[in-house]
Amino acid sequence: MAQTELTLDEALEVAARAHRVGDLPVAEALYGRILEAAPDHVGALHLYGLLEHGRGRHREALRLIRQAVEHAPGAAGLHSDLGNVLFELDRPDLAVQAYEEAIRLAPEGVAARNNLGVALRVLRLPEAAEGVYREAIAIDPKHRDAWDNLGRLLAGSGRIVEAIACHARALELEPSNAATRRHLIAAYGATGEHHKALPILQDWLREEPGSETARHLLAAISGENVPDRASDAYVANLFDAFAATFDHKLARLDYRAPELVAEAVAASQEAGTTGLAILDAGCGTGLCGPSLRPFADRLIGIDLSRKMLERAAARGCYDGLEAAELTAFLEARASAYDLVVSADTLCYFGRLDAVCRAAAAALRPGGRFVFSVEETESGDGFTLQGHGRYGHTRAYVEKVLAETGLIRLETRSAALRMERGEPVHGLVLTAMRSL
Repeated sequence: MAQTELTLDEALEVAARAHRVGDLPVAEALYGRILEAAPDHVGALHLYGLLEHGRGRHREALRLIRQAVEHAPGAAGLHSDLGNVLFELDRPDLAVQAYEEAIRLAPEGVAARNNLGVALRVLRLPEAAEGVYREAIAIDPKHRDAWDNLGRLLAGSGRIVEAIACHARALELEPSNAATRRHLIAAYGATGEHHKALPILQDWLREEPGSETARHLLAAISGENVPDRASDAYVANLFDAFAATFDHKLARLDYRAPELVAEAVAASQEAGTTGLAILDAGCGTGLCGPSLRPFADRLIGIDLSRKMLERAAARGCYDGLEAAELTAFLEARASAYDLVVSADTLCYFGRLDAVCRAAAAALRPGGRFVFSVEETESGDGFTLQGHGRYGHTRAYVEKVLAETGLIRLETRSAALRMERGEPVHGLVLTAMRSL
């Protein structure tokens, strides 16, 4: 029997089906063959671009989708997807233009409006973002993501009661959505209405008994079964979830921990110091990297979130990056570093003795350990706060340093960030391993 040749559109349908079910090698091969035969095939360019976007290859995705837009400039969906790729490439300004064009072409587009609101918020235009979210909700009152994003915007500006109403509506629309549950629990935590957060957490754990996020937040809200530190899974899931917007989110919060830690590092070193072996412990997207690089012969970053590490790699200032748990990593590297830096990482540790002992062992004689913690004046040394981070008393942190072989050189009080319109008070400490 003679083989029947597929038309390009039939081949695209097969490729799209493979793409939907996750058979990416087949989809990629077919998209490639279609484009070999017809380099301007809009559908193949678009879907291949989405495939690359999903893989994290955003620059290649940008090239493909831009080419699709050139051949079909009136397709609103193409502009919307172009905006999504530009946003991932840390160009929210260009993403705004793409979303606005998508809305011009399809005025009832809700997804483009919702994404436009996200980009506007990143650009620190909260009033414009709020207006766009409300437009999206007016068009589709059942758009859960728009309700959640509006709630997050309102909470960030201290309008907690309004935020609660938004997240509660989002939860009505999708009762099992983990992100919505987390937002609503956080909002209730901000108002001290823990009795309203507890049923949400209990429902969550009934449906997902293995959820590390729900278990951690239940401990934070109830004060029962508080762990000595947040689990690896909790931290990795938390930071993977917002790696793409992390830097912009922290900019909105006037996040100062990396700057404060960098100042403490500079103060602890003699002028002109170079050639150090440095570990950026919990490096995240690498915000400390540029400040540490001038001191370093070798700069290593570790973090539990692989998606954050991808962002750190893009900065180009690290000699190595590794997904690893901090204490175990330090314990395996005796006398390896002249400087260990940890900005806003130990707020996910309650007890600090193990990690400080490991840091002391990983330092060379005379090496420095510079880190930040959130400060609390309550609790027996440390407290798991309602938002899921730990606060530590000054006396406890200084006591742990003394007990783990580290000499405290300086303790500085500072506001690490703003949260819901209020400063988050912290401590920046510099300690030294004895000579």
